[in-house]
Amino acid sequence: MESFDSSASRPLVYIPSIPIFDPLEFDRSLPSSQYTLIKTHDLRIMYKEIGRVQAYLHNLIRHGDAAPSLVVDDSKQAKPAGAAVERIPPEIISMIFQQLVPPHTDDKHPDETHHLAEILLPGQICKSWREVAIATPTLWSSLCFNFNNPKNIVEKMVDIATTCIARAKSRPLSIYLRMRGAELVRYRPIIAVLLAHSHHWENLFMIESSMGLRRIAHEELQGAKGRLSMLRRLKVDYGNIEEWGSLDTFLTLPKLRIVDLRNSTVPGWHETGQFPLLPWRQLQQIAFTGRVQDALELLRMSPSLQVFKASTWGRSEGPYHVHHAFLRELTLRIARFAGDFIEKVTLPALVSLSYESRGDGFPARAISSFVERSGISQSLQTLSLELTHDEPGDISMDISHIAGCFKSMPGLSQLFLHDESKRRYTVDDSRYGHDLCTGDIGSICEAILGDSMLPKLKQLSIKGPSGMSYVHLALLVGSRWRHPLGDFVRIESVAVNYSGSCTHAKSSMTQIPAHTESRESGWALALLRQYRSEGLRVVGPPVDEDECIECIEEHGHHTFQTRVFYRR
Repeated sequence: MESFDSSASRPLVYIPSIPIFDPLEFDRSLPSSQYTLIKTHDLRIMYKEIGRVQAYLHNLIRHGDAAPSLVVDDSKQAKPAGAAVERIPPEIISMIFQQLVPPHTDDKHPDETHHLAEILLPGQICKSWREVAIATPTLWSSLCFNFNNPKNIVEKMVDIATTCIARAKSRPLSIYLRMRGAELVRYRPIIAVLLAHSHHWENLFMIESSMGLRRIAHEELQGAKGRLSMLRRLKVDYGNIEEWGSLDTFLTLPKLRIVDLRNSTVPGWHETGQFPLLPWRQLQQIAFTGRVQDALELLRMSPSLQVFKASTWGRSEGPYHVHHAFLRELTLRIARFAGDFIEKVTLPALVSLSYESRGDGFPARAISSFVERSGISQSLQTLSLELTHDEPGDISMDISHIAGCFKSMPGLSQLFLHDESKRRYTVDDSRYGHDLCTGDIGSICEAILGDSMLPKLKQLSIKGPSGMSYVHLALLVGSRWRHPLGDFVRIESVAVNYSGSCTHAKSSMTQIPAHTESRESGWALALLRQYRSEGLRVVGPPVDEDECIECIEEHGHHTFQTRVFYRR
């Protein structure tokens, strides 16, 4: 054994770590207090080890080198293994961190971007995580600034912008600027930092008030003209187009493909004859909020467009019609005059149609005529129908009209239905002695089953009200899963009141007690579970026997009972 005056350090005794003294999360120290709470078990360990050290010291005084029993050779001492997360290679941790932020290439949600808080949190866990986060350029390539908060400190915002851009290195940048009513003069130092790197901008989002972006905001960005060679996505709230005049910062952008535009002012662009100066002929995706006539004109001006998402109001004027040869996806959110837009277009390349109405229901006949006029009865693959009504009372819809619309789409393979109204759909039920009955969206399944429609249907998603019936849904699924007849393809997936994948901890899962459902509904749900056990993909709370408590609190618990028809 080495002498006690040896320069080599040796531990006298191994004292196990005591959790109470471990550093708290985020490196915060214990608050100053006259007392410290310690578990009794930990206190016993402390006293025991203190006693062993005292005994060792006494033996040293008495016997000198004859007291080696408590000396521990650290070369033979087993060292505790580090935490599992500390053994993960930095490259893997970096890839995990990158999954925390929205991807820059997510064309389905082009205005999605992350905030600084989302990337600071991983760096506060431990030193190694912080080092990995700092060395991951993608985490720092999205910059969000709010220019309408008078409490913001400009100098601090400049430091944040400089630091993020430096850590992003040469990665493409996403710039998000909120300018609602802001006086931009005081923010010019930040704008100058951003403009110095405008050649790295890939996404630019400028959000203003409902009156649109003011001319002064556009003038502040004039310095970027001719330098936006990488810009691919642009979101701008345009206001009075006459104020913009000949400002053409975004006119020559070789890589621009996706734009999100808004115009809530009066008059509309078509009335003034002026539209934003953009490279319309190269655009592939447009999201627009504004008047129907403006939406139709944007569609006409963009011959290369493949995706068009329009939230419109108002009516088109005159015998206006647009024929677009390349549009593949159309999403319509209509406030009023449901069929006005669809009656004015012909889209022979369309494969996906999403329709959301907030006032006038579903224009089944107008859509049937549109499908026939466009010649897409066999090529249209996806139909999404969502109906809401903000005012009291429901707008009635005849099931036979919807059935006729579906008959015009025999090539449909994906159908998404969403309507939480309980008594919107009218059914001629003279077979049972009633002239007219009303029901929920489950009635559509009965119509599809009875008329043998949609022979190529592979994916079905239905979301209805609490207490909707699943009987006809189960019958429809069974006819397409177990015994598809003739030219009918086998169904592949069914979603029932499904709001998305659960992201909560497994500890939130619990077995739900038996529902107060009728015998028919219980039978229908049992059938759907049976189909799932046979290999069919079936998702949704009604079919799951184990549910997430947190999801139930967020979305509300669905009770299951058979559909009730009310005589009108």
